Amino acid sequence: FSDSEGHNVTSIDISPDGSQVVSSSEDEALRLYDSTDSATIIKTLYAKKYGVSLVRFTHAPGTVVCASRNQWDNCLRYWSLHDNRYLRYFKGHRAEVVGLSVSPKDDYLLSASCDGTCRLWDVRSDACSGFLRLPNKDSRPLIAFDDTGIVFAVATANHTGNGAVIKLFAAADHDRGPFQTIKVPDEKASLATSIKFSSNGKYLLLSGGSNACFLIDSFDSCVVCEYRLPANSSSIITDVTLSPDCKYVIAGSSGSNEAGGSIYIFALGVADGYDANTEGTRIISETVAVHENTHAGPVHGVICSPVTLMVASACRNLNFWIPDLDRLSSR
Repeated sequence: FSDSEGHNVTSIDISPDGSQVVSSSEDEALRLYDSTDSATIIKTLYAKKYGVSLVRFTHAPGTVVCASRNQWDNCLRYWSLHDNRYLRYFKGHRAEVVGLSVSPKDDYLLSASCDGTCRLWDVRSDACSGFLRLPNKDSRPLIAFDDTGIVFAVATANHTGNGAVIKLFAAADHDRGPFQTIKVPDEKASLATSIKFSSNGKYLLLSGGSNACFLIDSFDSCVVCEYRLPANSSSIITDVTLSPDCKYVIAGSSGSNEAGGSIYIFALGVADGYDANTEGTRIISETVAVHENTHAGPVHGVICSPVTLMVASACRNLNFWIPDLDRLSSR
């Protein structure tokens, strides 16, 4: 889909039932797509006053929550796509909102800002429901709920500049502080721009900003695998997702020189019983498949459908992918 007419797509999300994909782009537009067999655009809405930098589906059908893109407004907006009106504004952040995650099980959402805070919101209320002040306020915080909605992760660059620190919170008792802290000592981890949970909650993926991404065991607090782009590539990984069956790591990248962005697919590479604490982190550079220069620019987002085999990726265009079942059956 090239509906953004050359403007970068800044964010994408897929509905809980996998039937729709929503995107935001630099032309101050939000676009809704049918991601079933018809694969068509449903509607385009504009936010000329505020712009849209991040967008996420909520549980209420036909609604999203989004973050502003302009420099003077740092609030979140609860937006009805059915009748194109804002249902609620969430105000409190004093700098750009750079992270947004919606609980998969209830009406709570989590936001992270360059003001050094994370805030928990209930979409039924204007007031902030929870507040976390981050120890490294100069870091760009990364956030994610797990698939149960019980736990959320907050990642920041280590204040010493050596790697990243991930803290896990119980959503219901976040004010008691993190119940688990995971350190990723690799310097590349401090450059990360994305964190995501696997569908089973066992793994975290920390990615972006370098030629590598990290698979972290959230139970054992260790880095299990490091996935690397080919040594001869000058690209960097921009976003990563795990397939719903937790068998594949799908990474989007920037382009090399003047080339467009690419998609790299790695096998998870973790056998049952593998203990990274004793056996060390596995370095994986062998790919299952590579789709080189398939994007018009750097890949800004990669997501998997929770219910089908579809993958969506975005650059200046939005792409839907499905696996070649004939090739899979021949493996």
